Amino acid sequence: MWHDDLNPRLTGDTKGENNFRTAVRSQNRLVNFLAILGVPTALAVWLGVFDAATVGAGWFWGVTAAIVIFQAVLYLVSTKYSETVPALHLENSELYIGYEDALAEIEQLGEEKDWLLTANRLGSYWATFQGLIQATDPRTEEQFCESCRLAISPMLEAAGILFNFGFDDVWSVAIYELEPTSEILEPVWFKRTEDHPSSGMPRSWRVGDGHVGSAFMQNRVLYTIDMADAEASMLLKPSAENGREYDDNVYRSFVSAPITLDLKSGPTQFGVLVITSNEIGRFDNENRAIVGHAAQVLAHLFDWRSRLQSDSR
Repeated sequence: MWHDDLNPRLTGDTKGENNFRTAVRSQNRLVNFLAILGVPTALAVWLGVFDAATVGAGWFWGVTAAIVIFQAVLYLVSTKYSETVPALHLENSELYIGYEDALAEIEQLGEEKDWLLTANRLGSYWATFQGLIQATDPRTEEQFCESCRLAISPMLEAAGILFNFGFDDVWSVAIYELEPTSEILEPVWFKRTEDHPSSGMPRSWRVGDGHVGSAFMQNRVLYTIDMADAEASMLLKPSAENGREYDDNVYRSFVSAPITLDLKSGPTQFGVLVITSNEIGRFDNENRAIVGHAAQVLAHLFDWRSRLQSDSR
């Protein structure tokens, strides 16, 4: 709103700017008149009418020197300020472009500030959540899904800032767990927009298949700006038997983070956290770190459930 308050000031300054230009032009006209006509005429009259014998040598040469010095001063003034008026002839459109550029920079800084504040608040929430995991009892499937929802929901609520999700985005998020016997990544919790073409539980993935299986196999966060890109399509596109006809339109931006916990015995992989959007370029180096952090929180939740299940046997 404050942008609109500044616009009248820009146009309101035009009158003062014009007055200043007029004053500078008048000053330059006076200087040019004196330098070109006034002072040379005065010098000619002085030298033509008077001589040193009539007025005295001191007066004659003193006045002559004063006229010459005054002419030199006028020359310096006219030279120094000769560019003043042309420099002032900036069109209002040029001024407005500079104004708009400044506003765009301020807006960008504001967006970066909001992103950092949101990421910081989310990190604080996850630190608290992780510290309270052992106060939960996620042994049953229902309890575990509720714990997953509590861990991920704050990130989704801030997705507009963190991932630049808009009202038109068709997005989805899913948490996969590796079934050790079958080596298949099975969905345990998910959330998607109402207009998403997929229905029911998300599809399962073999290790190494598609974006999800590749992130698990490589044990690193993978993000793709546009799945329609030839290289990304070749490396991360799902196998023919696991693909869907709507994949190319719905899954354009992709980020998959392995749910891994580094234990004393070595890294333990539990599954994969996946977020997708139908819009290109939703994920980058900065917000993929957010997803990686979320996967770390989930890894502690998976580990705690595993311990509880072991104790109950």
